[in-house]
Amino acid sequence: MKTFQADGFPKLLVTAAALSLTVLPLSGCGMFGASWDVKLEVLGDGGADIGYAFSGDNGGKTERGEALPWSKTQNVGFGFNDVGVADAAPGTSCRIYVDGKLRDEQRGPDADGRLSCSVNLQD
Repeated sequence: MKTFQADGFPKLLVTAAALSLTVLPLSGCGMFGASWDVKLEVLGDGGADIGYAFSGDNGGKTERGEALPWSKTQNVGFGFNDVGVADAAPGTSCRIYVDGKLRDEQRGPDADGRLSCSVNLQD
């Protein structure tokens, strides 16, 4: 097999590296399938502990003692998107918007100060 050189590096290796740097980030945001802009939102007074996960996350994230209102937005592919609230004051609510449209809303935490919202994005 004949190898071609470009500034001391095989052209094939340089091309493969450039292609992977281009394709991998695009696949994570749904470029090879559907994608949606998802906004997680928690409204209320005071603060709360908030756990959340977007489609494609390898586990959720937790933010403790967050001041309300709180929100996070991300472009995602297929899968589950959720937000959970703990130590929430009465009147706290959570919402999930998909491409600007309200898809789930829960109002008022339970007796333990918890509530959650979830949306499963499919084709």
